[in-house]
Amino acid sequence: MSIRDVILETTLQLIAKHGISATSLQDIAAASSCSKANVLYHFSHKEHLIDEALTSTLSATAEFIGRFEGQGIATLDDRRDFIEGLVDLLIAHRRGIHTVITHPYLGDSIPALTKARELMTRMANVVAGSATSELDRIRFGIAIAGVTYALVTTEILELATLGPTELKTFLTEALQDMVLHSAGPQVVVS
Repeated sequence: MSIRDVILETTLQLIAKHGISATSLQDIAAASSCSKANVLYHFSHKEHLIDEALTSTLSATAEFIGRFEGQGIATLDDRRDFIEGLVDLLIAHRRGIHTVITHPYLGDSIPALTKARELMTRMANVVAGSATSELDRIRFGIAIAGVTYALVTTEILELATLGPTELKTFLTEALQDMVLHSAGPQVVVS
């Protein structure tokens, strides 16, 4: 892995753990085992670094949301497909997606987070278009934030020993428990 890739991965790890505001370029440099000058050689400023670190996550998130914008998630099968795809996205981009979901309020200063805010609005519109109530939308928001938190705090929650298959199963079951039963009167979950 190149030093540039190490810096990008380290950035995602640190901002997932401490938040963007609490993570400095010096913190990233130290955790990457390089100098701050080396970080600045690859990335002109912190916002540029965060933009680059989130590129893959933003692209994958946009692709995921785009799959459901036309069809919605009104039926039980649609919601199951949505949850399954969301869990795959969360696992594949665990650190980046946490930042995309929990930090879009910093979009005024970081272009990648402006894109994150747009994506979260699009996801909310997919959910709202199929929601039967405000409680349905709130339940979905809590579920999404909760699973992203669980993924970035696996050590704190003593989940670090879970393998990928087991983790996917648990996340899928948790989201289904929180979201599927509220899909509307046409859906019966047994």
